[in-house]
Amino acid sequence: MRHLFIALFLFCTLLTQAQQSSFKSWQSEAKKDLRMLPEFGNLKKNAKEIEADQKFINNIVTSGKSKAEGAHEMIRLGFDYLYRGDLKTAMYRFNQAYLLNPKNSGIYWGYGAVYTALGAYDLAREEYNDGLKLDPESAPILTDYGTTYLGEYYATVRSDYKLATKYLNQAKAKLLEAYAFDPEYINTTYKLSIIYLYSQDCENAKKYLKETRELGGQPITKEYLTDFNLRCGNCTNVKTGSFEIESARNGLTKIKRTKNFQIEENESLGYKLKLKIDWLDECTYTLTPVEDLTNSNEKLPSQVLTCQIIEVNTDNYIQVSSAEGDKRKLTSQLNFVQ
Repeated sequence: MRHLFIALFLFCTLLTQAQQSSFKSWQSEAKKDLRMLPEFGNLKKNAKEIEADQKFINNIVTSGKSKAEGAHEMIRLGFDYLYRGDLKTAMYRFNQAYLLNPKNSGIYWGYGAVYTALGAYDLAREEYNDGLKLDPESAPILTDYGTTYLGEYYATVRSDYKLATKYLNQAKAKLLEAYAFDPEYINTTYKLSIIYLYSQDCENAKKYLKETRELGGQPITKEYLTDFNLRCGNCTNVKTGSFEIESARNGLTKIKRTKNFQIEENESLGYKLKLKIDWLDECTYTLTPVEDLTNSNEKLPSQVLTCQIIEVNTDNYIQVSSAEGDKRKLTSQLNFVQ
């Protein structure tokens, strides 16, 4: 199922959707539309509904797809609608997949995802359990199962810390189970980093953040890096000193950093810049060009660069940089110069 599609199932997205979709109103509407219930609520259908179901199945088969292939396609479409915030259409598609192949565990992953988005965590876990009966080693299902506990942690951490800690431990257990089956599923590694950060275990938070970055880093948000830096950052050793960045494209860039300024020099590109450095937190800083040391008549770059240090090692550190007004992010390794 993992190779069918990758679902970057971020909890903050689900939380926003949940705020927009009242579970009570969902339940009320579902009484009139059984397509909004998993497996159509296992309710008896009338002749017209049975005819419509059969027509749908026939259309899939006559299009050249097998029922199994059609179910995969409906699951994919279901998650597409889910991420757009259209929970109702998402549930319709998961139910169409159920018509075609009820043994596909992705259907129950989808059902659980809809209920998670609605904040109905107990019902979500029931659906995930059904999916795990079909595929006990599904890292995506186990990961999102753990996410339901993470949701309950967020909901209770300010009012009942003891209960919130219980939910956090339950989330960790499910995610570690998912990790044991598939250590390369990026949602698992990212959420483990989050959970360990909340558990004040910086060593493991850093470990799983590093693994997430090595897997591509797509789910990692700027907000999480800021939170990570505030809780676990230790960037004292890189606030001043000499560093080098080397790349095939730009060659060697030499950096000399003092408390307030940074000098960058690249001979192959022919520039030497003085930049003002401002530390936003323990491991995040901005760079603002203040002087061109090669040609004082040259117009200075206007963009401010924000750099977040995500890893400090013995010989180097890793940072993620982004320019003001540019959504692209650049990950770089800066080597210490003795």
